[in-house]
Amino acid sequence: MTIERVIAPRARRISGTAGEVGRLLPFHARRMVGPFIFADLMGPDDLAAGAGVDVPPHPHIGLATVTYLFDGALLHRDSTGAVQTIEPGGVNWMTAGRGVAHSERTPPERRPGPERLAGLQTWVALPTEDEHGDPSFQHAAASETPSVEADGADVRLLVGAAFGLTSPVAGATPLFHADVHLTDGARLQLPPEHDERAVLVIEGDITVEDQPIPERHLAVVDPGDAVVAASGPARVMTFGGASLGRRYIWWNFVASTQERIEQAKADWAARRFPEIPDEHGRVELPADPVPPATDEQRWASADP
Repeated sequence: MTIERVIAPRARRISGTAGEVGRLLPFHARRMVGPFIFADLMGPDDLAAGAGVDVPPHPHIGLATVTYLFDGALLHRDSTGAVQTIEPGGVNWMTAGRGVAHSERTPPERRPGPERLAGLQTWVALPTEDEHGDPSFQHAAASETPSVEADGADVRLLVGAAFGLTSPVAGATPLFHADVHLTDGARLQLPPEHDERAVLVIEGDITVEDQPIPERHLAVVDPGDAVVAASGPARVMTFGGASLGRRYIWWNFVASTQERIEQAKADWAARRFPEIPDEHGRVELPADPVPPATDEQRWASADP
């Protein structure tokens, strides 16, 4: 078994955040891993006393956001009426469907003191039949996400099914998303039932199929048996699932057709998305770059 490719993080700035994120997906040569179409590694950022993260209301379509923190806290609000503080170990799954707006901010009670924020946000593309469905929100606290320990690997399953576990957050298609702590000499067999899988090294000395993977890099693994091994204490995030086929992505929008992307752009600009209760401000639609000449180029274009 081999590694298809290793993806290095690319620095990106997100409106309302303290620092840069490391963008891993989409990548020009690997747009998706299973249904996962987007992955940003957040922080670690040390927020000064009185400061905080303030990502104003912004829209999504055709995807589910998966937010998971290693340090700190974020207060999520969205246009379904959901209000939820997420802390390390818990997971937020927000289904955008035909359209949702949400915000992410440092909770008021956390602002007086210094705060460290770190985590991972991924987006999962929805199956075609769910792209126009109702938006929804689901949260599972750390105490609700199942875990298992074997061969020096402590696996916490956040979403889907794998490692003999089933998360209360089922996902929309066959997939898995897990947080794994490894001791010195630990070996983790990636779930072979999922054809497409990736391993993100958070910290530590890690090999995947005997190939060293640097910290903050994403290894995309070929189908079949594959082993993650640690020399010393380490932590990885791993995710993947069944391929959904082609998806278009522009800014915060994911869809199976370019026409749906164009409609979402027009709807946000015209303020036709639902409002978020008790929120203020918004992220305006970014400038539209010169469009690629062909449909194939449009799908395979560099990340936004």
